[in-house]
Amino acid sequence: MYKIGMTGVLLIALGACNMERPIETRIKENPSTFCNPLNLDYRFMKIDGGNGIREAADPVVTHFKGQYFLFASKSSGYWYSSDFSSWTHVVVPDSVLPVEDYAPAVFEYEGHLYYTASSGGNAMLYRSDNPQAGFWEKVKEIPSYWDPAFYVENDKLYLYYGSSPVNPIYGTVLDLKTLEIIKEPFPCLNSDKEHHGWERSGAYHEEPQRPYIEGAWMTEHNGKYYLQYATPGTQWKTYADGTYVADSPVGPFVYAPNNPVSYKPGGFIGGAGHGCLFQVGPNYWKAATNSISIRHWFERRLSFYPAYFDADGYLYSETAFGDYPMFLPTEETGKNIRPEWMLLSFHKPVTASSVKDDFSVEKLVDEDVRTAWVANSNQEEWVQIDLLNPCKVYAIQVNYDEYGANQKGIVPDVYQSYVLSASKNGKDWYVIADKSRKKTDTPHDYIEFEVPFDTRYIKWENKAYTVSSNVSLREIRVFGKGYGKKPEKVQALHVERDSVDACKCRLIWDPVSNADGYVIRYGISPDKLYNSIQVSNDSARLDFRGLNADQNYYFSIAAYNENGISQYLENLNKH
Repeated sequence: MYKIGMTGVLLIALGACNMERPIETRIKENPSTFCNPLNLDYRFMKIDGGNGIREAADPVVTHFKGQYFLFASKSSGYWYSSDFSSWTHVVVPDSVLPVEDYAPAVFEYEGHLYYTASSGGNAMLYRSDNPQAGFWEKVKEIPSYWDPAFYVENDKLYLYYGSSPVNPIYGTVLDLKTLEIIKEPFPCLNSDKEHHGWERSGAYHEEPQRPYIEGAWMTEHNGKYYLQYATPGTQWKTYADGTYVADSPVGPFVYAPNNPVSYKPGGFIGGAGHGCLFQVGPNYWKAATNSISIRHWFERRLSFYPAYFDADGYLYSETAFGDYPMFLPTEETGKNIRPEWMLLSFHKPVTASSVKDDFSVEKLVDEDVRTAWVANSNQEEWVQIDLLNPCKVYAIQVNYDEYGANQKGIVPDVYQSYVLSASKNGKDWYVIADKSRKKTDTPHDYIEFEVPFDTRYIKWENKAYTVSSNVSLREIRVFGKGYGKKPEKVQALHVERDSVDACKCRLIWDPVSNADGYVIRYGISPDKLYNSIQVSNDSARLDFRGLNADQNYYFSIAAYNENGISQYLENLNKH
């Protein structure tokens, strides 16, 4: 087993250049925040052509005997945590559990955790009363099919499954005591790309082929049954979840008008599909699959987003700034989901010790997980970011790339060691995080500082990198508060619904001079602007294709930069 996380003692010499002596502080040993994508030791692919490519997808989170267990496709095991901050990877051989299959399905019953995974037909059901130790036993062969998901109620085991551009999501019912089928498979839902624009394939819902419908998940809330599903495809940043709702776990299921219920097409990492809803006390969270999909379609990561049911029973997830620091899931989290920390490093001047080919250092600050800076070696390489103005730094996320890697599966000696330093003048430096002796695999390392500090420059220095012969970074993301002015309120937002295809609309707004970007919220009523799209500052218009054709919409927009978020401008006309 491998233990990873944000804990550990890391000395920080904190002080201005002219101070007589530095102030000593530490990385927060018990952090209150995390940052998507999750900082897990993602396994390398085992398939041909997948050398050196990390993957994890289709997460299932369940609480069992005081621990939260996280299962994901093709992960050579699973993780557990008591605090959502530090995760332990339980590595088990495929001979014990089919952890090399896709889309694990899990349920708890009478003191045991049960597990199966995708198959073309029947599959073995396993159980464990001690999953932390990796002990599992075979129970019985049951129907599984593709992308199975379980729901337990009144000694009945409801199984939902399906992954196809043609076939629907199906359901069936088993007796939990005997595991025999007591209700034959029945169709639950299917795609409708003519009327549901967000179900359309492509990075911008622009492709004509039928989407995949997959990744079922069932949640009961206040007597209603929410059958969730993923579409249009895991390789796109438009990967999302929708839901149909019923009065019974066997339907009939009715399309929710506020779909999609989990959607994140913009920001640092896109995609929020095929996952699960899980609870921490009274609070719901969405575990979701993110898309990178550059070296392989299945190059993916995992994220958590807060989820809610409103007073009218509408399910939704909060994904706006969903890859900025958020408070860790607790029973108290509720609507207070994140601190008011902004991204300080976006498009700031950056220099490096070396640059290989066209993997330029500017890609370190472009807020795009799909690009990377690559150095000429894995030795004494460094990068330096000029934040341009003094800022108060609260947290830093270091996102590694895997350029040149050729590993397969679990590789115990893969790790990244580095040192972070800060300076107020670019000459006098002090260490803020010494991870030079770190021997763990943390591809999306996240540091929350116990005491925030003022600085203008941040430097990363490589100390050891065993992934490949060229150290590479997707992004260094510095979070905190600037001392300047947040953007002014956007003065006008024009929305034009397409007269031929009602799934499309065009949004045009008045740009704001000091904005880094904009967040557009939209929804089915003025008090239900639950979906959002993050747009960079190089445009003041958006052609959007993700609406439901037979639904009216309302919109709002806000500008943001390193100093904060403006007031929202609401366009509350029906569109």
